[in-house]
Amino acid sequence: MFKIFIPLIALVFTCIQPAFSHVVWLQPKDGSLMVMFGHAEKCDPYKPKFVTDVKGFDCKGAAVAVETVRGKDKVSLSLKNKPAVITALWDSGYGLITTEGWKKMGKREAKGKYNIIEAIKNLRYIKALLAPCDTFAKPVGEAFEIVPQKDPFSVKPGEGLPVQVLLNGKPVEGADMTTYDTDPYSKNNPKTDKEGKIVIPIKRNGFHMIHAQFKTPLKDDPDADILRYSSALSFTLK
Repeated sequence: MFKIFIPLIALVFTCIQPAFSHVVWLQPKDGSLMVMFGHAEKCDPYKPKFVTDVKGFDCKGAAVAVETVRGKDKVSLSLKNKPAVITALWDSGYGLITTEGWKKMGKREAKGKYNIIEAIKNLRYIKALLAPCDTFAKPVGEAFEIVPQKDPFSVKPGEGLPVQVLLNGKPVEGADMTTYDTDPYSKNNPKTDKEGKIVIPIKRNGFHMIHAQFKTPLKDDPDADILRYSSALSFTLK
């Protein structure tokens, strides 16, 4: 029985990978900023209610109004007030890794129905940089945030962009780091150092997305054991 169980678990993780490993980010599309859910240029449909707490800022850090347009299965953000930074929170609630695959529910709902491998609450923070600013090296206040240590628009292809990952304002050691072109759930991804810092290679002009992920134990929650934070920082080099 034991020899059968191990391949079965491996098969379960393989089967849930497409749904489980989606990333959320902000990307310019047709004159607005689109909330993307998926991989690279492929955006899958999602529930617009997941997108909350949309904020815009100018280069001095002052608030700028951002209109949120909610479609049937997508959300776009207006750029008409010319914000330098836009942030948002994607809160999709609870999810379970089970022996029957990924289930969109918490532990209480799944009790007696599924064998749970891991119970997770997801909080995904997304931030887009839209114009060069000296203030980009300062956090804007997201709970889990990637903060560039220099203006990304000053970085040339072939150079590196130093960033720092913060959780509630404190450096995060061991955050898993990926980019627009890499697998966010590979076991070989680079991680942040003791100061939460890492240098991200910038290989080309065009659109860039940097993704960070970090998991912590979740206490006193009847529906999940793990709180999984993720953060996506995006910008376009011309």
